[in-house]
Amino acid sequence: MGRTIKQEFGSLKEEILNVKTILSKEREYERSLFLEKGQDAKAIKNAELEDLRFVVGNTWRAEFNISPSNKAKEWLKPGIPVLLKGETESIFGNIYKTSDSKLTIQVRGDYEWEDQEFQISKWFQESTYDLYIDIITNVLADTSSESHKKLNWILGFGLGEKPTPPKTIVNKSPLERIFLINDYGVIFGPPGTGKTTLLIQAVHEIKDRKESVLTLCPTNFACDYIVELALKKGIRVIRLGNSTKIKEEVLPYHIDHLIQTHPDQKQIHNWQTELKALQKKANSWKRNFGKEEREERKAIRKEAKFLLSTIREAESNIRTKLLDDAELIVSTFSGFGNEFKKGRIFDFVFVDEATQSLDPGCYMALYAGKKTFFFGDPKQLGASYSHPDHQIIHSFLEKAVDFDSGERILFLEKQFRMKAEILGFPNQTYYESKILTHPDAKWNSSLDISPVLGSSPPILWIDTAGSDSEEETEGEEPSFFNHTEIQLIERLFRLGIPSDLTTVISPYRGQVEKLGLASRGRWFTQTIDSFQGRESEIVILSLVRSNLDGEIGFLLNPKRLNVALTRAKSHLILIGDSGTLCQNKEFQDLYSYIESNGEIRSIYEFME
Repeated sequence: MGRTIKQEFGSLKEEILNVKTILSKEREYERSLFLEKGQDAKAIKNAELEDLRFVVGNTWRAEFNISPSNKAKEWLKPGIPVLLKGETESIFGNIYKTSDSKLTIQVRGDYEWEDQEFQISKWFQESTYDLYIDIITNVLADTSSESHKKLNWILGFGLGEKPTPPKTIVNKSPLERIFLINDYGVIFGPPGTGKTTLLIQAVHEIKDRKESVLTLCPTNFACDYIVELALKKGIRVIRLGNSTKIKEEVLPYHIDHLIQTHPDQKQIHNWQTELKALQKKANSWKRNFGKEEREERKAIRKEAKFLLSTIREAESNIRTKLLDDAELIVSTFSGFGNEFKKGRIFDFVFVDEATQSLDPGCYMALYAGKKTFFFGDPKQLGASYSHPDHQIIHSFLEKAVDFDSGERILFLEKQFRMKAEILGFPNQTYYESKILTHPDAKWNSSLDISPVLGSSPPILWIDTAGSDSEEETEGEEPSFFNHTEIQLIERLFRLGIPSDLTTVISPYRGQVEKLGLASRGRWFTQTIDSFQGRESEIVILSLVRSNLDGEIGFLLNPKRLNVALTRAKSHLILIGDSGTLCQNKEFQDLYSYIESNGEIRSIYEFME
């Protein structure tokens, strides 16, 4: 689709060092945001350590007695990263379970736990940054491997030595082509073209060939979805990653659960009981004790350490056995970190949602697989960065597509998701009209919204121009919202839009939070960015911006608009002020497209 990215770097090393700089800046910025936002003000000031339990591998659970303030209650949710600050050490973890008076934190790694009292505050995922810096260090140190060569070619360097895939593959199906390419490839799948379905078909074929396959994803949601699809196909799948962030239905297939319920676990359970007793004894002494007690505690701790290493060795053997027997392993990038460090290699590595994957995760995928395939759509949103300097960073997938001459790009051209009218504008604007709607596309053909709207167009713009619809902001971290649009959405649901088949999306977190309060759980609402990769029969898109200057901020990003316009299967309802939005050419074109292929209606037709 024509080269759009200019090669900025003289060598692979230069590019990787630039990625390292971006990540370091990002980490510092995230840290400063957390400190500035005064996480201390929302922290739990006195959490008393009640119980410490070894779970599996290097995972522990610490239970605290707490009495959280209302501000702390806002963020106390399973999966949230936290920082525990005691007098003698700082410990990172994630919330595992929470109630009004108890809080359980899951921690990876061995700490002394000398302290009884901790301050607990919300934090960010530091361990992921550590892993990415490790990966970068490894890649920079290794300049002669096959993986390094592949990375060099993907990112547009050393193209003269890049081998050409066999000519026979041109007329083959995407699935056949995956098995004919010997090193790496990109599955370029526009919205609704079945990227994940293809991935599962390929996994099935690999399983039949008795070869190994790993799938890596940037989000837990994407990982869990793949696990569920694999289970439906009868594939023996194991999920790696942080178990506090995993869907309950998927937890039985998580590696920790499988280790804990393994038949060889009986002896380990006995050792764990022994370990718990030793730990209790070691932690029962308070601070002011004499030399003799100190020596005794030291001896107990030494015994506990020895017992722990025995347990770990036994578990490590079970873990290896389980992973060797799996037909598919699924993980986030950070969840695969430990296995990567051990040098585990697969016949195939697939990266799903590769558009949203950070570069070091993609390096890891190339190093962990004899063949690596990246599934995604470079025309959609990449990873979101916090630092204002990092708003326009090309994703690894975008670069891979742009620097390839086309032989390793498998473009999926048939979409199965949405009505042709919904696809029309994105298709001509972002995909050179190359996508075709498959005759078996799966929207709900009996869904009729004419009782609510008086007609049932696949795509509709309800125009708020001329009403008193004005954008507003409030609070410490201002994000736009628009009361008039929220009232209109409430009205549409009252008139009978089926809430179980509808998702309300908006670019602004401020609007999504206000919509969430208005819905009181009656309908589902999300930001455009977090709804990428998902779909809904009906999508209501609240565009929010309404001002005299035609200011539309990050709505200007065509990738965000592309994601927003391609989530609906049967009906897409846009709500927005054409007076503000159509001062911008892309929205002007969209408005004209809807005039010809759908309907434009005024807000006045719907408000009481």
